[in-house]
Amino acid sequence: MVVGRVRRAHGVRGAWAVESLTDAPDAVFASGALLYPGDREGNLVAGGEAQPLHVEDGRPMNKEWLVRVRELTDRDIADGWRGRYLLADPSVLPEADDDEIYIGDLIGMRVEVEGQGLVGHVRDVYDAPQGYILEVETPTGRPLVPWTDELVLSVDDTTRTIVFAPLDGLFD
Repeated sequence: MVVGRVRRAHGVRGAWAVESLTDAPDAVFASGALLYPGDREGNLVAGGEAQPLHVEDGRPMNKEWLVRVRELTDRDIADGWRGRYLLADPSVLPEADDDEIYIGDLIGMRVEVEGQGLVGHVRDVYDAPQGYILEVETPTGRPLVPWTDELVLSVDDTTRTIVFAPLDGLFD
């Protein structure tokens, strides 16, 4: 499951400033936790880079998390991870309530508009001051769609589908 995205290196010892993409960052970025390199859809990176990363320390820093892993001890190497996604085993996360879904689970979901069918897939999720914003990959572009109770009609995590209310021009 996608739990974070490396924003930049922090300090000279190879720590990262990580954008949390989970509601339980204190669990996934805790000392002793394991993280894995992956893509935005939650797939492990192939090859030797798929080895686990051992979290030595994680703490909140402004709107991000400062995360140090045992395998990285150099700022230049850590900076090479900029923009990469971090995965964690879903079993380390607290169970989501029936009416909740983890942010990282939204990436890759089908996006439908009620009465129109499939319009695209969630490419990314941004945590903005006004709430979450989904970047949706459509045949005509990548609109940014606010996550609001008025627009989001349903989320089915079994079929991995989000249904939005029709809104003129939103997915054109």
